[in-house]
Amino acid sequence: MFRKIYFAVIVMLFATKALYAMETGTIHGKVIDGFGKPITFANVTVASNGSKSKTTTDTTGVFSIGYNPGNIKLTFDKEGYVPLYIPLTLDENTDLSIGDITLWKIPPKGGLFIVGNDNYTEINNAEYYSEANSKERRFFVKGSPTIVKGRDIRIIDFQTDGPLVVGKTLYSVDSKSSLGCITFYPSQKYLLNREEDAYTKIADNIGMRKMNLPPGRYFYCTGEITTRSKIGFGFFFEVSS
Repeated sequence: MFRKIYFAVIVMLFATKALYAMETGTIHGKVIDGFGKPITFANVTVASNGSKSKTTTDTTGVFSIGYNPGNIKLTFDKEGYVPLYIPLTLDENTDLSIGDITLWKIPPKGGLFIVGNDNYTEINNAEYYSEANSKERRFFVKGSPTIVKGRDIRIIDFQTDGPLVVGKTLYSVDSKSSLGCITFYPSQKYLLNREEDAYTKIADNIGMRKMNLPPGRYFYCTGEITTRSKIGFGFFFEVSS
């Protein structure tokens, strides 16, 4: 009698596992850092329909985790990195590859940081000041620029003294250290050396700025220069050839 009960329990366990396997899908991928290197032992969590599964990446950054169909929240985190949350809606079981997931390393302090091949380079703080006459107000940068190599530039913008990243405006700096001017006469015009960049939010206090710039000097102004501007602060860098 005992053998029959034991055998019945074993059969039920295998049946339960088989049913569970049929009712769940699998999500797999790889977690890397902003330099393209695998992140080992990063935490991966799947929450769906009241259930939660957890795993960690292996030594190559690869992970595989089961899920229940429905509205899914994927969470990736590791100490020292910005957590990432990905919402998904999967109505059926499948073997889903989500490719590479990037977790950005948190910089050591607030500021702007060039993303290099394997580390961040902090961009030097600098100031701008102005000189005015009856016709115009011209703006100049003073300070030493951080040297940057390559035209395709990625910059991490990290702020520690507020919930949101403060807006920053990019200007080129001419041979006379000028950012350009605002004219008053005969008409008011903004003749500033404005440059374009692309901003992507990573988290509430950290973002990515991308641009392609020719060799020269550039200044990220905290905020932007207006008719009320006289002095201000920012970040100064030079793109080398």
